[in-house]
Amino acid sequence: MTDRRRINGPSEGTAPPVFLTSSTRKAITKRSPTTLRKIFLKTSLTPPATGSAFLELPTPQNSTTPTLKLTASVYGPRPLPPSTTFSPNARLTAELKFSPFSTPGRRRGYVRDGVERDLSAQLSIALAKSVDVGKYPKSGIDVFVSVLDCEGGLGDLDSDAGKGRDSGKGGGVEVGLMSVLAGAISCASAAIADAGIECFDLVAGGVAGLVLEKPKWRKGKKADAGQEEEMDVAEDGDSKPSGKKKSRRTLTLVLDPSPTDGYFIVAAAMVAYMAARDELTLIWTKGSIDPAGDGDGDDGVEEVERVIDGAITAATGVRLVINEAVKERLLLGLKEMGLVKGNAVVASGDADDGDTVMV
Repeated sequence: MTDRRRINGPSEGTAPPVFLTSSTRKAITKRSPTTLRKIFLKTSLTPPATGSAFLELPTPQNSTTPTLKLTASVYGPRPLPPSTTFSPNARLTAELKFSPFSTPGRRRGYVRDGVERDLSAQLSIALAKSVDVGKYPKSGIDVFVSVLDCEGGLGDLDSDAGKGRDSGKGGGVEVGLMSVLAGAISCASAAIADAGIECFDLVAGGVAGLVLEKPKWRKGKKADAGQEEEMDVAEDGDSKPSGKKKSRRTLTLVLDPSPTDGYFIVAAAMVAYMAARDELTLIWTKGSIDPAGDGDGDDGVEEVERVIDGAITAATGVRLVINEAVKERLLLGLKEMGLVKGNAVVASGDADDGDTVMV
């Protein structure tokens, strides 16, 4: 007799599915150090929020490695409670939270930890300078960023985070949290623009790093006067003399480095940049630079300026993506209002007699 209250399995055995081998996959070309990764940015995806945005980076070479995905929601401007002291400027608060399933290898808790509070404070500083808070007295603007997925490892999750290791993926300075904060700044700025809040400019986040390249050896040649003693660079960034001779270290600037690229990053910088006003609202640097190995501070200053300029270049490229996302949403709203005819925007409220401006 068949049991109708239970879903029975198949009477015969089943075979597991057979997938194609890895040899059938298409070869992925490694991007150059000056090439930025493509970004998917979409606005107005959270209906209850005043403004929202979703940002996603492309899938890395290894399909099993997660990529960066995060969403931002903006609520406000809305009035503060009556008991709050009067303020001529709006109060902007930002909160960044990792989803419990966002970090690979470890499940995060629901209560915010120290890393999330620190990133939230930096996010609030980066966005506060761009919003015209004087237009909204005694009002509150709340920005919530939720990280759905992270790429690679994060420095706060590794057991040897104090040594700066990245779970064997290249070593050096950890840039996972920098990439998360840069993406959060760009996504939150697009959400603020989608909410219709007046801003001085849009903020874009960019990351750049100096990568240590392996020296090229010459067999049968003695060390020249311009060569120095080889330094064995450990995974924790410490260097010790090994007695061998090699050329001076070569540092290559890499824009938008990924934790999964396998680079040995000596130093990295993350900036929040307003391109139209040519202003920086936030700078975050990590690592140490002394390429000459002789303690000369001038070379270190030049390299710091170089990595910051590289981060600004990366932020400028991200700004173009934000512009297109905001423009797409604006044209869609004008089309719903009947103010768009083909490729022309009606300047006045009358769609029949109003002047048109080509876009």
